[in-house]
Amino acid sequence: MLVLVQYGEIGIKGKNRRTFENMLIRNIRKALGAKLKDAELRESRVFLEVEGKEKEIRKALLAVFGIEWFAFAYECRKTADEIWKVVQKAKLKGKKIAVETKRVDKSFPMKSQELSAEIGARIVEKFGCGVDLENPDARISIIIARNAYVYFEKIRGLGGLPVGSSGRVLCLLSGGIDSPVAAWMLMKRGCRVDFLHIYPFEKWDAKKGKKILELIEKLEEYGGKAELLTIPYADFYAETGNISPGYELVVFRRYMYKLAEKIAQEKGYGAIVSGDSLGQVASQTLENIGASQWGLSVPVFRPLIGMDKNEIIELAEKIGTYEISIRPYKDCCSLVSISNPVTRARREEVERFAELIGLEKLVEKGAGRLSKHI
Repeated sequence: MLVLVQYGEIGIKGKNRRTFENMLIRNIRKALGAKLKDAELRESRVFLEVEGKEKEIRKALLAVFGIEWFAFAYECRKTADEIWKVVQKAKLKGKKIAVETKRVDKSFPMKSQELSAEIGARIVEKFGCGVDLENPDARISIIIARNAYVYFEKIRGLGGLPVGSSGRVLCLLSGGIDSPVAAWMLMKRGCRVDFLHIYPFEKWDAKKGKKILELIEKLEEYGGKAELLTIPYADFYAETGNISPGYELVVFRRYMYKLAEKIAQEKGYGAIVSGDSLGQVASQTLENIGASQWGLSVPVFRPLIGMDKNEIIELAEKIGTYEISIRPYKDCCSLVSISNPVTRARREEVERFAELIGLEKLVEKGAGRLSKHI
């Protein structure tokens, strides 16, 4: 079975284009496993020879970033008669049709429009079809290259860039709806994503943390194998009595960012990823975001910053994380005092409370209790 894969953004890359193409093929190989028999790059497309159920192959390719579209195709000699033999495999009787041809091989004697008209006329004569170039019931696509390739359905892929082409980032994973979606969006931009979770129980327990593990497992369908790094909440919690309740959440977020910064520096992550959406909750006002991340030496990416909750939920449902995210789980942010939280935190106050609780020492202590899973 032949599958044509068309990439999008990769095609506009310059000298690095071949590197991106090779990464895409590598990720396709991982996704298809034994179902992939051969992969060849030519004519700005990837030609896949696959075996197995079409449904399973489709599902695997729909989770690979970097694919603009793909199609299950037929290959034949590049003559109108041979192409016509293939076209007759489609169920076209009574449908409105459109035929499109792309001529990569300019030595082919017929122009694209001429071949489309020829095949279209034969379809109309044999199957009694109408023609509708704008909104057809069936579209027949022909590519003339080394051989002729014919397909009847163009399946839209995820787009983006191949995972691994844009470096490694560390995502703050809470267990809610937003942070898994933020991680997915960075995967779409080619990042390999690992996760940092601050857990609310005494010590890490895979049963208690099952929801976190399942979220990562779902995201691994798109981004490949990921690491989960965990740190206990207990050390920070022991100091919360020294923080004004209105500032507790902002100071806790400062603690999270400083932890993530230290880990990123030590492990070589290029950025921290957060699921913040501007103004969605009290801790995500412009002032509070600024006060919690002030002075960090590692960039913080917030891919959801301009999205509203409904848009985030819609995307979470699409990628399969929503049903996991809404399961009950006491994450640390829900344990932090949220009684009358400040919405315009003053940086000097955040720094005062940070100094009062010895935040830098807490970061060192927390990093020392870091555990790696998966």
